[in-house]
Amino acid sequence: MSYHHHNTLVPISRLPDSLLTDIFILVRDIEPPDSSSPPCLHVSHVCRAWRNAAVHCSLLWTNILFRPPEWTTVMLHRARTAPLTVQVTISSRDFANGAFLDSLRLAFSHIRHIRYLSISLSTAFSHLDDLLSPLKSNPPDILEELQLSCLHGRPIHFSPPFKIAPNLRRSELIRCHTDWKLFYSIGNLTSLVLGDIPVSSRPSIDDILSVLQSMNRLEKLVLIHALPELPPSVRTLPPPQDIVPVRLEYLLHFSLWGFVLDCADIMRYFVMPRCRQVYLETEARWPLREVALAVSPFSSIISSIFNESNEQEMHVGSIEQLYDNEIIIKLFPASSSSVGAGYTIHASLTWRPSHRRDIMDTSPGFGSLLSALPLSQITQFCATLDSKEDEHIDNAEWLRVVRRLSHVKTVRLSGGYTYGFVNAFHEAHVSLLPPSNGLYTAVLPDLVSLTIEHAHFSFPLGDNQLFSTLTRSLTLRQQLELPVTKIDLVCCHITPQQLATLNCLTPNFVEPIGEPETWGVGELDDESSDEDDDGD
Repeated sequence: MSYHHHNTLVPISRLPDSLLTDIFILVRDIEPPDSSSPPCLHVSHVCRAWRNAAVHCSLLWTNILFRPPEWTTVMLHRARTAPLTVQVTISSRDFANGAFLDSLRLAFSHIRHIRYLSISLSTAFSHLDDLLSPLKSNPPDILEELQLSCLHGRPIHFSPPFKIAPNLRRSELIRCHTDWKLFYSIGNLTSLVLGDIPVSSRPSIDDILSVLQSMNRLEKLVLIHALPELPPSVRTLPPPQDIVPVRLEYLLHFSLWGFVLDCADIMRYFVMPRCRQVYLETEARWPLREVALAVSPFSSIISSIFNESNEQEMHVGSIEQLYDNEIIIKLFPASSSSVGAGYTIHASLTWRPSHRRDIMDTSPGFGSLLSALPLSQITQFCATLDSKEDEHIDNAEWLRVVRRLSHVKTVRLSGGYTYGFVNAFHEAHVSLLPPSNGLYTAVLPDLVSLTIEHAHFSFPLGDNQLFSTLTRSLTLRQQLELPVTKIDLVCCHITPQQLATLNCLTPNFVEPIGEPETWGVGELDDESSDEDDDGD
């Protein structure tokens, strides 16, 4: 029996061509677009029936490839008039490859059939305007997404064809010199990403707000080092301008990267009632309190999101300081099932440490930023200070946070933030005496688990000692008839006497795990010392 007749008897050969090509397209989409052996060529070499089906399926050949350049002609011919995807990375070696550049020009000449266009340059390319001339001479009628980036070398000059691209919905420009006025004609844009824009090409705040005001369908806005910069000598936030805030009604994702004062300057003019994901990455030029200046406008943005939302979602909230010059505040859905619907807030504030190693006093500020989050919706709260300096959130701010964690079930404290939180935890209980009849004023009424990591229970000396403060808090919870939480200790310094006292106040046996490590806080415990007796 010949191979041809054998193949006709194989069950898959009995499938209609339409179903067979659907399978081919699914396989193609799984493979990376620059595969050295793309699926569309694989399936066309299996047998005669598969080849006929593949060659006549235009959609199978729409992800145009350029290596080797001969494939470009073949794929463009077989794609016919189907919408094309052109995604290419151009390296410095390609600049001298005439056949490769010819294949690019051939693909760009089909601009009226390109739906997705992505060009990534490893370095600046002087002939880019010539290469992209079809975008200006022929209207990109069906172009929906345009990405252009230059990874290294001098930024590239590019004038996007926004005026003649009526269906453009998503645009991403990285390291590009461009004319900001061209953006006024793309009111239908749903996603705008600008990254590493040369300072000389960055728009003014007025231009940004005016353009965004016209983008009434924008769902995603990313500005990475794309804001106008205040002079380096300016160390305080300028007075607000007489500008009407921009209400981004449909914005769901907002990312902002830049210097603290530049970000704070523009954030106070944004209102984003439906935003679900907010990312802020800022850096301070000076080791001064300017870091806290970004807190107020960022808090206002977060408040504007939650004030207009009636949803009661459960979240995880955290504050982390893993380095002496960086603080990160996060809010994200408590379960993976709600990722699509839940809010995600990420605020990273960094500052350049001084040569004198001054302590960076960022309060007041971060307690206010924490309070801007929907703390009453949080079920898991984490606070981490991996620093040898004292914490920079004062007790009053911690107290506001503790009182608003009305539905939290688990608290995880690590390092320096443990002491301030536990002090506020105790003060909040003291304020409830004599006992109240309702639980609406109770302190963490749903708390079932408290985990403490990298803390020293004999530190600091005096009335605020961690051990004595925590034991007094647990005693008050018993008096107030509030649930007494389970306690887990990880890598903590605690004496056997202190541990025995805690075990008398908790429903579960407290068993420390890990070697004691307090990240520079306090001194090593001496098990034979009587420090803990003083704390009682």
